[in-house]
Amino acid sequence: MLKLLLADDEPLERLAIRRVLEKERPAYQIVAECGDGAEAVALARELQPDVMLLDVKMPEMDGLEAGRAIRELLPGARLVFVTAYDEFTYARQAITMGASQYLLKPVAGEEMISMLDDLAGEIARERADRQETENLKAALEEMLPQIRLGFALDLVAGNIKQEEIRARAEFLGLNPLPRLVLLAAVDNFHAGTENMPEIERQFLKKKILQIIERAVSQWPGALVAPGFRDEFLLLVPVEHISGRQTVRETAIRLGEKLCDLIRRQTLLTVTVGVGRPADSPAGLTRSYAEAAAAVEYRVLYGGDQVIHADDVTVRPGYRQHFASPAEQELAHAVRLGDKDAACRQLARLIAEMMLKQEMRPPVLKMKLLELGSLVTRAALEGGAGAEETAGIFLAGSSEFMSLESLDEVRAKMIEKVGLLADKVAEAREHRNSNLIRRAVKFIDENMHRDLSLEEVARQVDLSPCYFSRLFKKAQGENFLDYLTRLRLKAARELLLTTGLPVTEIAARVGYRDYRYFGQVFKKLEGCTPTIFRGRGKHS
Repeated sequence: MLKLLLADDEPLERLAIRRVLEKERPAYQIVAECGDGAEAVALARELQPDVMLLDVKMPEMDGLEAGRAIRELLPGARLVFVTAYDEFTYARQAITMGASQYLLKPVAGEEMISMLDDLAGEIARERADRQETENLKAALEEMLPQIRLGFALDLVAGNIKQEEIRARAEFLGLNPLPRLVLLAAVDNFHAGTENMPEIERQFLKKKILQIIERAVSQWPGALVAPGFRDEFLLLVPVEHISGRQTVRETAIRLGEKLCDLIRRQTLLTVTVGVGRPADSPAGLTRSYAEAAAAVEYRVLYGGDQVIHADDVTVRPGYRQHFASPAEQELAHAVRLGDKDAACRQLARLIAEMMLKQEMRPPVLKMKLLELGSLVTRAALEGGAGAEETAGIFLAGSSEFMSLESLDEVRAKMIEKVGLLADKVAEAREHRNSNLIRRAVKFIDENMHRDLSLEEVARQVDLSPCYFSRLFKKAQGENFLDYLTRLRLKAARELLLTTGLPVTEIAARVGYRDYRYFGQVFKKLEGCTPTIFRGRGKHS
């Protein structure tokens, strides 16, 4: 239906136009008519007609002035000017404001109907185009999550060129672009949900995805996507991180936030692996590999924590795509320094090879040497030293090939793989021992300050959660217990060897509140500081 507004100060002219339309085009509805330009503008604002028939000469406000005002109100409306004066000046002014037609009085019925039919066709086509555009936009809105998912997976897989990265990021409105990967892996998802129907398991995964999306909703340019198995990818930009906080600290805090939110809202736990920032989005493959490798260390240190690639000396440059899942499992055990698991898996692999009739001894030896190259790379990735590791297989390769007994071949191979796993474990233990020694030294020298676990972790470049577990494993007690024991030891010495007031002693050993110091002292020593001092004097 076409809606028209008729503005003419001659009632007979309006009546004539109305009758023609009622007879020839009853579907064209005159929604209002008036006799001056000011009223025409008011009615146009209220009724929003499709077409306005405006007499050029009207009292108060003429048709041209009214047309200008209506054009600002309704840019898409059609303006048709009607006048008894065939003057070029009027026509030119009408054209400059985008008039659709210019008719002379008396208006011929056929001419007016033909003109309105043309305008109705234009309007119908525009409406159809707008509807099609709206439909496309709606369809695109529905597809956007899938487009974002595809973009995230392409980035971490390296299946996208730099030019396409820019184009797709612009299309998705991502600015700045992501340069860092966090990988949130659900701990023991299968065991924790084995009694659930599959629909509930999928709903739970969806809930975790939504928790992560909400957590980074204020982080510009972040991409969140489900990963492989029970994992979730988080790709974030780092340009907005400034001030005292480093990229590493910010990423670790984000990971800790995710651990906390998911634990509280789902009763499941996640381990968040954090990669190192890439120089550009094209380098996210490496950052993802680092995050994925960091997550693997939950086998050693437990889940429900953040593990940064720097915490575990991840070297993704050595990562290989292994020929089979069994070989991947072997490499994984070597990378973690798990000698027992590595030797068990290797024994299974050798048994499978020996069962194959076509696997003759020379072929088996070559296959095992090939496998030796792969596990050597896995050991390097796990942090073992390059010089001592490389020679384990290379130095004895000729001796290995000269072995005649398959049992000897098997034993030698297991010995070498076990040695590789030991090298990884030794390197990690050496590194961890050095880190803990540095941490203990820092605590000893700064116990008098308001010292936090986070500050000590920063001193040794570890995430707080990872440092906490490492410290307890190495020292046999947690950070707070160690710090408290250290402070009370110093307090006991000061109480017995000086006459300092208890308030000053409390401050000297790191307690701002001397009352709290007294409570802690009494709890662990069985008496107040004053009584302890008195007993010391009488002993």
